[in-house]
Amino acid sequence: MNVLEARRARHLIIRLDRGEELPAALVRALDEAEARAGWIEGVGSLEKAEVALFDQASRTYAKTRVLDGPCDVVALSGNIALQQGETSLRLSATLARESGVGLQLAAGELVWARVYGLELRVTAFDDLPLVRVFDDRTGTMQLATQSSAIPALAGEPPRLAPPAHAPELPRATPPALAVEPPRATPPAPAIEPPRATPPAPAVEPPRAASTGSAELPVAPLPQRPARPRQEDEPYPEVGDSVTHFHFGDCTVISSDGERIRLRQERDGRVREVSLTMLRIEPPTVDAATGRKQFRLARKN
Repeated sequence: MNVLEARRARHLIIRLDRGEELPAALVRALDEAEARAGWIEGVGSLEKAEVALFDQASRTYAKTRVLDGPCDVVALSGNIALQQGETSLRLSATLARESGVGLQLAAGELVWARVYGLELRVTAFDDLPLVRVFDDRTGTMQLATQSSAIPALAGEPPRLAPPAHAPELPRATPPALAVEPPRATPPAPAIEPPRATPPAPAVEPPRAASTGSAELPVAPLPQRPARPRQEDEPYPEVGDSVTHFHFGDCTVISSDGERIRLRQERDGRVREVSLTMLRIEPPTVDAATGRKQFRLARKN
C-alpha cells in the first residue's frame, strides 16, 4: 500500500465542445493550465467512443470496442501524471446508449472519443509531482511520486528544484566572514571562505539521487489496446508526413503504437488520432526529402 498526500490543490472547470477529441483536447487544456498531476471527473455526451478492458491473464489490453453513435457519459474519472516528460491521462468511463433491445451500458478504459458536449472538474495537485512507472507484478503503469532530484523529466522546473537549495549558498557565506578579513590584517582570509564553500555541493545531491531513480524515465509506454496489424502493413512513424482526411497535411511527432500525434502544417496545431477507424494507404516517398508520405482515409 502506498499513500501520497497533496496539500496544495487547484480546481479547474473545463468544458470541451462538440467535435473535439479525447484525450488530445484535454491534454492541451491541462498543459495550458500547467496541471501536471491531478484527478479528473466528468459528465456529458459523446458522438463516438472506443473503450477497452485490461486482461489480467495476458497482461495486455483486449480488443477495443467501438461505440459508433451517440452515448451519454454516466460516469467518467481518471488521473493525470507525467510519462517520459509529457502529460499522460488515464480515463475510465461508463457509457449508456439506446439500442434496438433497449438501454445498453458499456464501460472500460476510454481509449478515444469524439465529444458532443463534456464538462470536467480537474483537481490539480501543485505540490505532488506524479509519474507513471511500469509495475512488473501486474504489467500495468502505476502512479508514483517524482523525486525533486530527477532532472530527466523536463517541463517541471519549479517543482523539480526545491527553493530551499537556492538560499542555501548565501547562508553558507554569512556576512560575518566578510567583516573578518579587515580584523585579521592579511587579505587572504577574505578570499578563503568562497573557496571553502564551493557551489558544487549544492548541485551534487540531484546528480547522486538521479541514478537511484533512473527506472522512472526508462519505463516503457503503457500497453495500450492496439488493433492487430500484419508485419508488412504500412504504419506512419515519427518524422513521416501524412495527409489526414480532415486535418490535411501533417507531420507525425509521436506514437504509442495505436495512436499518433500530428502537427498540422497549416497552423501548427497538434492533433491526436486513433488508427483504429482509419485506412492507411501505402506510402509514397518524397524524392527531394526522402520522407515517407501516408494518406489517412476514413474507414467505410
